Amino acid sequence: MQDYSAIFAVRAAQYHLAMRTHPHARDGEFGALLEDLPADAIDVLDVPAGGGYLDAYLPAGTRLSACDFSVGFAAEGATLASPEHLPFPDASFDAVLSLTGLHHVPAPRQDAFLAECRRVLRPGGRLLVGEVLACSPVDGFLNGFVHRHNSQGHEGVFFDAGFIPRLQAAGFGDVAMQVRHYPWRFDSEAAMVFYCRHMFGIDRAADDTLAAGLAEHLAYRIGPDGAVALPWQLVFFQGVKR
Repeated sequence: MQDYSAIFAVRAAQYHLAMRTHPHARDGEFGALLEDLPADAIDVLDVPAGGGYLDAYLPAGTRLSACDFSVGFAAEGATLASPEHLPFPDASFDAVLSLTGLHHVPAPRQDAFLAECRRVLRPGGRLLVGEVLACSPVDGFLNGFVHRHNSQGHEGVFFDAGFIPRLQAAGFGDVAMQVRHYPWRFDSEAAMVFYCRHMFGIDRAADDTLAAGLAEHLAYRIGPDGAVALPWQLVFFQGVKR
């Protein structure tokens, strides 16, 4: 299994191209993460932040800090960090947000990351994590289709209720878990194929094969106007620093 740092040292530019070309494809996903953000959270950390895409969705007045585990995304402006060391003082943030990066981090390093998140949160601060749900259609697409058609492979360590006691062991209380469903949206089938090819580094499948894989695993829908809704889901966890 390649870890996050190695994967995105190679693929960050492709990922960023997908996000830059279709910046609203994942509006529903970012909104789903922020449903649990407290209204009084001012100082917010996004980690691993990728290209800092979350910034566009945060309420006015929020002060966002962004760091990432890969030199590939650090080149896009995020501060380089590691799961074991977030480069911020104790009690710096009201909330720490982490969206779909931890499944490329081995479990022992995830636990170290949780400890760091607790350290940099203020008392009563909230950790929000959005991740791929184990045994979901998204799991099947990523660890099945993408793994076969990406020359780096895709072996994500996906999440289920077993993450709850790990959050509690790291010192978080009021832990909750919720699965949320929403679509990724595109103007056309071609736009969806372009986005997913670059987002997931799919370099071993022609466009028609990629479209067939998305149809098989995720059953996307094409509207009368040609716009596409690609069903997606994540599992969202939250915990409060004790």
